[in-house]
Amino acid sequence: MNCANLLENLGFDCAPRENGALRLWSPFTFDDGEHLGLFLEPLGDDRWLVTDHADTLMHASALGAKLSKPRLEGIRKRFPAVNLSDGGALRATAAQADLPSVVAAVLNTAIAISHSEASWLPKAGEERFIQSVGRELQSVAGAHLQRNVSVQGVSGHQLEFPLVIDLPDVGRHYIQPVASGDEHVDWGNVYKAGGKMLDLKSAGADEHQRIVVIEDMPGDEELGKAITFLSVTTSVLLFSHRMQWLERFRLAA
Repeated sequence: MNCANLLENLGFDCAPRENGALRLWSPFTFDDGEHLGLFLEPLGDDRWLVTDHADTLMHASALGAKLSKPRLEGIRKRFPAVNLSDGGALRATAAQADLPSVVAAVLNTAIAISHSEASWLPKAGEERFIQSVGRELQSVAGAHLQRNVSVQGVSGHQLEFPLVIDLPDVGRHYIQPVASGDEHVDWGNVYKAGGKMLDLKSAGADEHQRIVVIEDMPGDEELGKAITFLSVTTSVLLFSHRMQWLERFRLAA
C-alpha cells in the first residue's frame, strides 16, 4: 500500500512514514481550521491499524473540553466498530481491501468528537441550559420575558439574571437556571445561584420573585441536597417538571 493507491480510493492527502506507515489528512476540519488526520500502520499479514494516536481528544482537551467518563462512554456506544482506548486513541484494524470503509468509520468517530467540542466546554453546558429554559418560558410568557437583566443587591453588587418575567399582578420574577454537571448537580452553579439569591433576598425581593430552575438528572443522589440548600433563599423548580410550573407564567402572555 502506498499513498497513490490509497488516494485513488479515498481522495485524501497522504504522506509516507517510517516502516511503511502512512499519514492521512482528511478534508474535514475542527472549528479552528485544523484538519482531522489519521495514521495507517502495517501490522503484517495484509492487515493495518487505523488510528488517530489520540490527536482528536487531545485537540478537544487543549481547548478546555471536559473529557468525562460518561462522554467517552457515549462515543463508544455510538461507534462500537471503533475502539476508544483508555489513553484516548481511536483505533480499528482492517485488511487492506477494507481500508476505505474502516478509515471512514474511524474518521466519522473523530468528526463526531470534533462536533461535540463546543458543547463539552465548561461554560457551554450552562449557556445551553439557560437557552433551553429561556425557550420554554418564551413560549408561554412571550414579550413579557426579558433577558440579562441587572439589579443591585444589598451587597452593592450588580446581580445579572439571565431570565426575568414581569407578571401583571405579582410583579417581577428573577429566574436563574442551574445547569447540572456530567453525572450530578454542578455544585459550583448551585453555590453561585444560592449566593445571588441570598443577596436578592436581603435586598427585599419576595420569595415568589426568586426562582431557580435546576436541571435534574435521573438517579442523581445529590439533587436533594442541592434543593435543600437552595430552598433557604429561593423557590426551586425542577426542569423535568416544567409542564406543571410553566402554566403560572402563561398568565403573563
